[in-house]
Amino acid sequence: MSVAPPPDLDAEQEVDFGRYWRTIAARWWLPVGGLIAGLVIGYLVALGTNSTTYKATAQVYLGQPLAVDAATPVSSAPTSLGLVSNLVTSEATVRAVAARVGLKPSRLRGHITTKPIVGITAAKVGTPAPLLAITVAGSPPRKVAAAANRLAAVVVDSVSGYTDVKIQALKDQLALDERELASVATRIAQQSRQQAALLGQTGLSASEKLIASVNFNNVLIFLDQRRASLERGRLDVRQQLSLATDVEQGRITTPAVAAKAAGPNSRTGAAVGGLIGLIVGVLAALLWDPIAARRAAA
Repeated sequence: MSVAPPPDLDAEQEVDFGRYWRTIAARWWLPVGGLIAGLVIGYLVALGTNSTTYKATAQVYLGQPLAVDAATPVSSAPTSLGLVSNLVTSEATVRAVAARVGLKPSRLRGHITTKPIVGITAAKVGTPAPLLAITVAGSPPRKVAAAANRLAAVVVDSVSGYTDVKIQALKDQLALDERELASVATRIAQQSRQQAALLGQTGLSASEKLIASVNFNNVLIFLDQRRASLERGRLDVRQQLSLATDVEQGRITTPAVAAKAAGPNSRTGAAVGGLIGLIVGVLAALLWDPIAARRAAA
């Protein structure tokens, strides 16, 4: 009894592939049409996406408040990166900023992102510095940039309360020192004129002139000491004011400018669309005869 040879699976596959190829070739216009339509649609979609989406990023320095008359950093809730990020994306902030720049809240809601800027703090590399990047995506570009800058201003206002009061107090102290110095300078000039007038009188004896000169000199020495003390105090206040303005106070370091967002490339979009169209066309060619036969039988 003879045993039948096993079926040649490769031959059957070749026959099937050949049938598929002939079916596709008979409806060649379907894959070609799908390819062309996909190329056009993919190109237009990518082109439209690129021309309507913009991004604007504002960079904000949150500041580092210091204790009064000390260099010890103050732990402040408003300068927390997490709290600031929540403030920027909160519904109240979104509505207020949208109304300010002339956008609908829905155009901002979900289109705001915050990202801490990594820097060098506390002798550690790669830790979050008190810097925050606020990005708004959308259109039109002018309003997108205005929204990012307004959000940055909201952040600066929220973190600068303590430092603003400190800076105003230092400015008031500096103005007081300036007035005191002007008053001392006036008194020194008056004393010098009175001393010269008194010593120029001819009716005074030598001893009287000596006593008067000593008295005037004592007053002038006191006034000079007072002026020197005020000048030292003014210099110290100026240094504290510079520290508070440059280090402690929050500010917008880089205003936002809208730029076209990096969207899908037009060539890439056309290639992807063409591939999808070609696949759809091939499937349509393969299913053409079965569908037509089913409709004829019905």
